[in-house]
Amino acid sequence: MDKKRTAKVADPAKASDGVDSAGGPLSGQGADGGLTDISGLNFEQAMAELERVTGSLENGDLPIAEALSAYQRGAALMRHAQSILNHVQTEIEVVESDQQQRVDRSALVAQIKD
Repeated sequence: MDKKRTAKVADPAKASDGVDSAGGPLSGQGADGGLTDISGLNFEQAMAELERVTGSLENGDLPIAEALSAYQRGAALMRHAQSILNHVQTEIEVVESDQQQRVDRSALVAQIKD
């Protein structure tokens, strides 16, 4: 008599029920809905999945065990997305530093020529 409730989703095309349109688990999610490797997700994929997970948690219809699993997955997705952003920030700093060094070298060369 104990019926399992599932999250309601406004748009069935965006449903995060753990199964993709081909019938397999969603990226990074095992058949049991547990945490699996998310390292292959790019930033946009991680954020899209985080939005789905957050939506299902906000809906409040998940059983407590599934809600805990979803929360853990969301936390892992957030850490993964943050690490991607940190890497991009480092890349930007390297590019900016290299550009500044080029400007400094140009100014030095100009002073030497004078």
